[in-house]
Amino acid sequence: MKIEVLGVGCAKCRATKKLVTGVVRDLQADAEVVVVSDINEIVDRGVMATPAVFVDGELKSTGRVPSKEDVKGWLSGREVNNKIEEPCACLYYLQEQAKMIKKAPSLHKLTCKGCGTEFSSNVEKDYCFECEKKGR
Repeated sequence: MKIEVLGVGCAKCRATKKLVTGVVRDLQADAEVVVVSDINEIVDRGVMATPAVFVDGELKSTGRVPSKEDVKGWLSGREVNNKIEEPCACLYYLQEQAKMIKKAPSLHKLTCKGCGTEFSSNVEKDYCFECEKKGR
């Protein structure tokens, strides 16, 4: 059995990893606990609230620290109700990172048609600032 704890390392994510690892150890379950902190992988899996827990590739919990009973239920194979609580700070961090990854660059590298100088601008235009001043 493979249990994955997804989160970038906030208090709730660390608590989830500690809890899951502790229950696996206490029950002497044959399970591997893996921490996934790569932002791209978390976003690619569609996780919108961390911490999240996947058991053998199936999402079991998101946006909260699960209870011991939840983890015991996953290990025994019985169905456990997954309610979403207020997400931790990781969610907001991940959302901002995802926006930055998908956002188009805000500066354009351009070459002035007047003097041939390379320059950067936040808007696409034909002439550099010096040539604009000269009225080209």
